[in-house]
Amino acid sequence: MKKRITAQFMTVLLLFSFATAEAGPMREGWDHGNAGDSYAAEFIMTAKDLVQHLKTLPSTELKGFKIETLIGAIETTTVRSEDVLYYEDGREVEGINKPEQKLILINRRMWRENRVETETLHRYTFVLHEYLWIMGIDDTQYKVSAPIVALLPVKNYDPSKWWNPLNPVNYLMLNLVYNSGACTLAGASFNLAKTEEMVMVETKGDCGDDYRKVIIAKSSLTAPPSSGSRGTFHRYQIAVTDQSGNSLGQLTYEPEWGRCLGPQTGACASSGKLLVGGVEIIFWLRP
Repeated sequence: MKKRITAQFMTVLLLFSFATAEAGPMREGWDHGNAGDSYAAEFIMTAKDLVQHLKTLPSTELKGFKIETLIGAIETTTVRSEDVLYYEDGREVEGINKPEQKLILINRRMWRENRVETETLHRYTFVLHEYLWIMGIDDTQYKVSAPIVALLPVKNYDPSKWWNPLNPVNYLMLNLVYNSGACTLAGASFNLAKTEEMVMVETKGDCGDDYRKVIIAKSSLTAPPSSGSRGTFHRYQIAVTDQSGNSLGQLTYEPEWGRCLGPQTGACASSGKLLVGGVEIIFWLRP
């Protein structure tokens, strides 16, 4: 059995050679656009870290809003950065929120200034301030956000020393696209603490032509300097074969950075439905 598994691993490495060769361009343009905007990603990660600190406070200190509402705002609001931001009167500002569009714009130049270690409390106050407006809460002059952040057990830190991994996933839900009902396919579990893992899952039951073997290789990479973040992220290479070992498809997928909160907040889908070789795949972070 050990020799068969080793051979299968070698087959997977060959199947994935095309994906590895193309890995570089996945980070191109990371400083532009929402999905690859490192400033926006850092803003969102700060908000998600803020949520964990807010949970240490009694609900009476939250001034009329619920943590669940803030989590919902974080998950449904688009954050985008621009080189510089100005109000209509010409004043440069740190951010502009547009509740009707569920959109927050942040000033890259000023965010870079706010990243220094000594600006930690201000950074958290600014992030909470923008989301409070999205939630419909008047935070003029930081009258709600500042008193709350002042109560948090937040120590000064350098955002360049980031959370690892940036895109945590510990479970892949697997389903057959076409299934006669007599064939089943279990999900695949992963260990967040491990940098590399190889998992193989195959269908069980009376499958016939529906038989599938799914081979998943997780690798860990270091965030490049162009991303503006420090830390590691995980990438998944997936191959699907039939009963004879013939390739039915491969894909490489990198879950979005900062998409999911910690597992203590409940299950979080880190992808939409991906299709390869007759198999549906959804990436999850589960408690």
